[in-house]
Amino acid sequence: MAGLGQAIIDFLRQLVTWLPGLIMGVVLHEYAHGYIAYRSGDPTARNLGRLTLNPIAHIDLFGSVLLPLLLILINSGIVFGYAKPVPINPSYFRNYRRGLRYTSLAGPAANLILAFLIGIIYGLYCYIFFKVTGNWPIINTLGFNVSNVPDLMSQVFQGAIYINIFLAIFNFIPIPPLDGSKILASFLPDEAMFRFLDFGRYGFIFIFIFIFLGGRIFWTVLSPVFKFIYDICIWWQYLIT
Repeated sequence: MAGLGQAIIDFLRQLVTWLPGLIMGVVLHEYAHGYIAYRSGDPTARNLGRLTLNPIAHIDLFGSVLLPLLLILINSGIVFGYAKPVPINPSYFRNYRRGLRYTSLAGPAANLILAFLIGIIYGLYCYIFFKVTGNWPIINTLGFNVSNVPDLMSQVFQGAIYINIFLAIFNFIPIPPLDGSKILASFLPDEAMFRFLDFGRYGFIFIFIFIFLGGRIFWTVLSPVFKFIYDICIWWQYLIT
């Protein structure tokens, strides 16, 4: 029973650590797509009520709820998810290529901006915590062996930064229908562009194959980039070390 109780506590702790950043990240990601599409001439997202920051409008039962819970339950070490894709009709774009390019770029860019802003708020939290207690909270590790609220709060901030960097990097992968594929397609000749985009209907098959067969290599190659971006987000740590 003691083991079960500890397992439940660990699950809830991970849920609290990852969920806020994940929800903020996927909602802002989709909102950014819809907003830039609207600015590029496509009113589809606005007309369907998706040009909003209300999470209810974007939450996907599997991608936003079941998948993250499953990853937490299997103790995967990283939690990610996705929201319902914002509907976009590129035929409305005043300039097809530029509209496709910047609309696709908007989602990952929003995640990186959010990660940086969370990093600033995290720094303010650490500074206030230091001024009140005379000690710094944990700022250099993302584990789950915490026993007090300040350390848990610190990990909520870290989790939010991590998850948004991950969402940005993952979506930049040029595999249809990820955003990176549409950015790449916008630079291709017309026929090649539409052929490449057409692979999007099978894209999730390729994505799952990539994750299971090449995910470890992908993470090994990009982990220095990930760490570099994370360090930028918490740049203030170098002022206190």
